[in-house]
Amino acid sequence: MNYSQFLETLTKEVRERTDPTASIHISRIQKMNLPAIDGMTILLPGENTAPAIYLDSFYQEYLDGASVPRLAEKILTFHSENRSTGHCDLSFYTDFEQAARRIVCRLVNYEMNQLILEHIPHCRFLDLAIVYYYEMESSAFGHSSILVRNSHMEIWNVDVRQLHAIAIRNTRILLPYQVGTMDMLEETTQVPLPPRDPDAPHLLILSNEQLCYGAVNIIYDDILRALCAKVGGDFYVLPSSIHECLILPICSWNDKAPQKLQDIVKEINQKYVSIEEVLSNHIYRYNHDAEKLIQVTP
Repeated sequence: MNYSQFLETLTKEVRERTDPTASIHISRIQKMNLPAIDGMTILLPGENTAPAIYLDSFYQEYLDGASVPRLAEKILTFHSENRSTGHCDLSFYTDFEQAARRIVCRLVNYEMNQLILEHIPHCRFLDLAIVYYYEMESSAFGHSSILVRNSHMEIWNVDVRQLHAIAIRNTRILLPYQVGTMDMLEETTQVPLPPRDPDAPHLLILSNEQLCYGAVNIIYDDILRALCAKVGGDFYVLPSSIHECLILPICSWNDKAPQKLQDIVKEINQKYVSIEEVLSNHIYRYNHDAEKLIQVTP
């Protein structure tokens, strides 16, 4: 079977094995840093939310010899383990006054996400883009979020400037920033770094208390100024993932540092970070005189 035939056959098999009144749909889903992929949702009676089950890996399993009935059972097992039972009230999301209190911002790679950025509000930042999410608070969803799209902006009748201001404020409140040390880096990424001058200030990690999407904190001028005071001067920023950035005092490195540090970032992205969590292959430098973060070209 080709891919289209596989999707049709798999959907039929899933339908035969679940509640006959269930609503089963396959749609194209665009994820950050990745091409669009097909996802299946299974809505049972009385439910209005369901986890998306990505189908690319299932097709590869089929090509490797797995039977369609076996794959259908895997899909139903995943759905059973991850579904939110009952009807979740999502009416709040059409009311901007209610939704606005939990809208936050994240950083993503601009070039890798140009297609999806055409359909979502965003602001450019260096070689990156600031995008916006609604942080869910219902226990029925666990830790999840909704990407804010242009269609939401039309419903809310707000512009990007308004959205950005609200998200900037909320991110500081809902996801407070955190500065860690080398120990934290070794625990979370196990990334090997070159030897550092033992007399220089320690390498720091900028993230948030949840260690989740914490790289966005490099957009805050006051946080950058605080880091400058902490390390005693200018510093490099290495975007090690969407979740954190490494802060290296410039006095720790020689004149060959930019190229060496950019090579480190590329190695981190290739060996230690999933494609979905890559932020950038470039490094940045904070200039304390200009109070500005700039992209470094080795």
